[in-house]
Amino acid sequence: MEYSIVIPAHNEAVNLEPFVSTFIQGVSGRIALREIILVENGSTDDTLQACQKLQEKFPEQIRVVSIPKASYGEAIKQGMLESRGTHLSILECDCLDAEFVADSIQLFQDQSVRFIVASKRHPDSIDKRPLKRRILTALYNYLLLHLFIGYPGTDTHGLKSIEAASAKHLCQIAMTSDEIFQTEIVLLAWRLGIKVHERPIRIREMRSSPVTVFRRVPKVLDTVRQLKRSLARFPKSSAQSDAR
Repeated sequence: MEYSIVIPAHNEAVNLEPFVSTFIQGVSGRIALREIILVENGSTDDTLQACQKLQEKFPEQIRVVSIPKASYGEAIKQGMLESRGTHLSILECDCLDAEFVADSIQLFQDQSVRFIVASKRHPDSIDKRPLKRRILTALYNYLLLHLFIGYPGTDTHGLKSIEAASAKHLCQIAMTSDEIFQTEIVLLAWRLGIKVHERPIRIREMRSSPVTVFRRVPKVLDTVRQLKRSLARFPKSSAQSDAR
């Protein structure tokens, strides 16, 4: 197994170098990585320079990709398409979870899993983010995705691990971008009969969210419309009942 890690980076000049350096030191000798892809996207600070410094510091581990648009979805999409491993994980700059990567590798090897989501809503998860963010996560995943779309899973945002071939295929058929993209690829996997395996995660906020709750809420109904339009291309199948 050859393993890639994709980390989107937008306006993370202050945090990126210490977070990534600590992560690399933590996994050294424990997890064999083919590459860590830092995807700088439309930053207005010195994030690109911070990425390049990390590449100079860890030339065998780090690759830097830069796109002009400030878009989380486009960043992870580009990172997945650029990846050269057989499997990959999508991590967050402030949640570089080595345990999640190690567990994902074990699941890929032992259980023939193709798609893994670190669910903040898993009953065994420990979510220490601010209350308003936890409430938003619960409403988004249960009320919108469960009631309006019928998705049986508990979470679509955050850390993910995917078989690379499946990840690239999902990128090719996805219709959305920005933050919706990470939800769309989970829903597309489910609709195509790919089992989405959920595992718990321990999470706390290490820096304020770059997107406020008040900016997210007005986009919700449009998000549902876009996701339904994407899923309408693929008829429901009996495989979906097992793809969770």
